[in-house]
Order: sequence, then C-alpha cells, then structure tokens
Amino acid sequence: MRPSLSSLNAFEVVSRLGSITAAADELNITQSAVSHQIRRLEATLEVSLLERAGRGVVLSHAGRRLADGLQAGFARIEQSVAEFEVDPQGVHQRRQLRVSCLPSVAVRWLIPRLNSFREQCPDIAVSLQYAGISARGLLPEVDVMITWQDELPARTVQGFRLFSGATQPVASPLYLEHHRRPTQPADLLKLELIHDQSRQPWHDWFNNCGLYPSQLDKGDLYQDFSLLSAAVVAGQGVALCPPRLIRKELEDGTLECLFEMVANRQRAYWLFHHPQPARHVQQFCDWMRAQVAAEGEAADSGVIVSRRQP
Repeated sequence: MRPSLSSLNAFEVVSRLGSITAAADELNITQSAVSHQIRRLEATLEVSLLERAGRGVVLSHAGRRLADGLQAGFARIEQSVAEFEVDPQGVHQRRQLRVSCLPSVAVRWLIPRLNSFREQCPDIAVSLQYAGISARGLLPEVDVMITWQDELPARTVQGFRLFSGATQPVASPLYLEHHRRPTQPADLLKLELIHDQSRQPWHDWFNNCGLYPSQLDKGDLYQDFSLLSAAVVAGQGVALCPPRLIRKELEDGTLECLFEMVANRQRAYWLFHHPQPARHVQQFCDWMRAQVAAEGEAADSGVIVSRRQP
C-alpha cells in the first residue's frame, strides 16, 4: 500500500519546520490532524519517522532519508506548476525565480550584475532573499541558494562551485596613513585586527605564516561580512576579506592587500539547486556560470598579489 500524498505533504512540512504546531499553522489544519497524518504514514511504511525533542520533534534516520527526497520532490512539483501559472485574463505571468543568497554575495557580487540577467531573460522575475550562514538545506520554496561551505557538498547535492572564499589581510589607505605599514606578517600583531563573526580566521592566518600568537582577543567583532567590509573601508583596522567580494575597492585603491598569504583556504562559495531544475532556473544557473567564467580562472584562485609601496 502506497502512502497518501496528504500524509507525505504533512511529514515534509513537519520535517522542514521541526514542529507539529508550526506545520499545522502552515497547512491550516489542526495539530491532531497533522499527528494523525504522521501516524498514518509511519503505519504504512512500517517505520518510525519522528522522535520527540522537548517541545519539538527531530527526525529519525529513516525520517531524514524520506525528508530529503520529499523536499526535492515537492519543490519539483511546485516548479512545474509555476510554469503554467496565468493571470485572470489568461496571460502567462512572468516566471518567478526565488534566490536565497548570503547578504555579502548579494550586495557585492550578484545585485550589480542582475541587469545583465534581466536583459538576457526579461520574462523571469527575480525574488531575492537573504540566506543565513548556517543555512545548508535548500528549502522547497527556494529555487536557488548561494552560500559558502568549508567542505565539499555531499554527492547527492545538486549545484556547482562559484569561486574561492579564501581571505587575505586588507586595509584602507586611510588607516595606513596613521599606522606604520607592515612589511612582514608579525607586524600585523601591532595593528588593530578586526573580525568577522569569529577570531579563528586570524589565528589560522598567523599559523599559516608560521606564527602562533597566544591570543587575539582584541579588535572589534562584526556579525557579518557586510559590516566588516564597511568597517575596514572606514579605516577601523585590518581585516581578512575574500578578494572576489572587494574587487571594486581593490581596483580603485579604496582597500589594499597587505600580504599574499591566505586564511580560509578551504572555503568556497557554491550555488545549489533542486534536482531537475525548471527551465528558468537552469537559465539562471547557466548565466551564473558565464558570469564567473568571464572573470577568468586567475580570479577564481582567490589570491591577489599584494600592493606594497616601497
């Protein structure tokens, strides 16, 4: 006996939200109805899918396997239906492309290039939303997610690498005017080091240079790269930044790279999408590949040559 579509749908929502209560709100049914659908599904499959965890629920091993398949499946159904949406006059609407993207990549890389995509695909409307750095799964209501990872994605994940996320130390001429310009990595320990979320990257950078400072607990800590980049441009100190996201500032001299040694060497930015993407999603993916390729392989190495003044 095959499980009903309604029970599969209820389980997919519960697995995504981690709560029967939240699932009931999204499905506009009662909590008891959601629970009934889950019990019915477990009885049909003869397996336990959920386990209680405080006020919420967590997936069993079998539940996680099923949830991964269902999220991709329901996303594909939604994409297929969206291609046939029409307005009340019977005219096909512009296809909606839902992109979830890190704020740093959205503001500094993607948005400045979107006019090119609009010109190439005028029948596609882009809906852009922020993705948190902890976001790893691609939700059904999102077509594309752009984020970074320090490890290779699982083989089952659909997507491709965009560019390196390796970081290098940079500072503004404004800051360097009032501080002695560093000539060797150890000189940075005498300057104001500012941090993006964690102080660990600076530890890693010094370690890569053969230096092992006991602690780096000084310097301002910023919640995300957008805030960090604004601080370093304003002359607040020296920061580790991915060159790809500050290319404009490096080219116009607003920021200078101080050394070629990198941190976050294993980091890369990725684009993820659902299996068998709809045509308009594939068009966006193809456009993204072309944008990255146009910047050349050298840029994708994630390393720039420092500009040291004599």
